[in-house]
Amino acid sequence: MSDQTLIEKLGFSSTDKVVIFHMDDVGFSHASNVASFECLDFGVATCGSVIVPAPWFLETASICKNNPKYDMGVHLTLTCEYDYYRWRALSTVDQKTGLLDDEGCLWSTTEEAVMHVTPEAAEKEMRAQIQRALDHGIDVTHIDSHMGTVVADPKFIESYLALGSEFKIPVFMPRLTRKEIVDLGFAEYADMYLELLPQLEANGTILMDQIFIHTGGEQPDKLQYYCDRMAEIKPGLAHFLFHPAKMTPELEAITPDSAIWRNQDYMAFTDKRIKDCIKKHKLKLIGYRRLRDYLRKNVYI
Repeated sequence: MSDQTLIEKLGFSSTDKVVIFHMDDVGFSHASNVASFECLDFGVATCGSVIVPAPWFLETASICKNNPKYDMGVHLTLTCEYDYYRWRALSTVDQKTGLLDDEGCLWSTTEEAVMHVTPEAAEKEMRAQIQRALDHGIDVTHIDSHMGTVVADPKFIESYLALGSEFKIPVFMPRLTRKEIVDLGFAEYADMYLELLPQLEANGTILMDQIFIHTGGEQPDKLQYYCDRMAEIKPGLAHFLFHPAKMTPELEAITPDSAIWRNQDYMAFTDKRIKDCIKKHKLKLIGYRRLRDYLRKNVYI
């Protein structure tokens, strides 16, 4: 059995800081699509994941179909957090499944989704979202979870992992300490996660060595904020997410509470100075497609 780390198997040194700069919420608006693909073209963002039930998914799919170089996954979604900008499930209109609220849309919060959605309905909906992305021409490179809902309760995780195996794609899963699990709000499931993680790794599941997921919010200087966060990156494989969107009347109307900081994310990740930060901290950039191709060659065979 090889003693090489995953990043060594991918051609890096064991001391390299290998980073996935990942954009969440692609497709939730036209503003996020414009910003996301500009970020990808700029060259620091390496990949993103699309909200398939969202209204601007078809634009995302068309862009990806016409430009297969883009590294795009599916942001598995059981929630819709906006007051007046809602989306529905793809798999059903039956409220008995627990997927839908009184308005016939996905639940507004993770807590409501966990309370009401059955594991069977969640699996059916997640599979429908992945399949729709594939059917519309997206070369799906991975899956992750909108608002963390899919990994917020053990009842969804089995299906989440199984879908990764079914479609032969990586699933976003971090390697966490007990303290990190508690800090993320999952204290009651800490024992379960700590038992599960080594089993997953033994089965070939790729685990992130480090995650940067709490990057939302306004900052006096968002570029400097991100450069400071990059200084925290350690050797290994890191997943570093952000939420770019261009400031437009559309964005302000959909999400007045986050429009400013989403635009700050876009501005930071298209600023040439961020490349200086990458160089300063000696970061090696990677996307999920490379991880997917590794899995398909070495694990899902």
